[in-house]
Amino acid sequence: MPTKNIISFVLLLVGFQVFSQEPSLYVRSLRSIHLENVHSIPQQINFRDVDMVYNKIGQFINEKITVSSSGSFEVSAFANINPGVMGTSSKDSIHIELFLLKNHSKSNEEILGTAQFKYSYGNFDVAAGLHIVPKLVSLQAGDDVSLWVRILPTTTIDINKSPKYDHVNKPTGMEQIAGIRIEKISN
Repeated sequence: MPTKNIISFVLLLVGFQVFSQEPSLYVRSLRSIHLENVHSIPQQINFRDVDMVYNKIGQFINEKITVSSSGSFEVSAFANINPGVMGTSSKDSIHIELFLLKNHSKSNEEILGTAQFKYSYGNFDVAAGLHIVPKLVSLQAGDDVSLWVRILPTTTIDINKSPKYDHVNKPTGMEQIAGIRIEKISN
């Protein structure tokens, strides 16, 4: 019986070691982030070195994710956003877009995936989870991937303007605030 348990444990460790070497990246923030009340202007959700959970696909330098090799990748992301607004009318709304961007401010800039949410009367002070569903994309060695948010121009009221209010924050009962996952599928 002990030999069977030891063999099972060794196989578990070998399996864990093999899967932990998959070419993938996961970065997530546990810190709240303030957004400016500007419509249509993208605002980056920055990650720090301490936010990196694992990285087997590239470099993470100066808050930038840069892939090391070309290929097909599955990308996804999420952010929990709360506009923090109180006392509005039933005709008001706030429209937020979350998007993954390849090569920000470069000639080959491209949106890799998006998610939108419309806050309406009754949920202006509630964190909503915006999820960019997994999508297969082609990336070249040296491409940068970053996460951005913008308040869409169809918004009728301002988000909370207090510089002390963080809009990207923890929903009740959860730890993670925002994250990006990238997994290499093939060369």
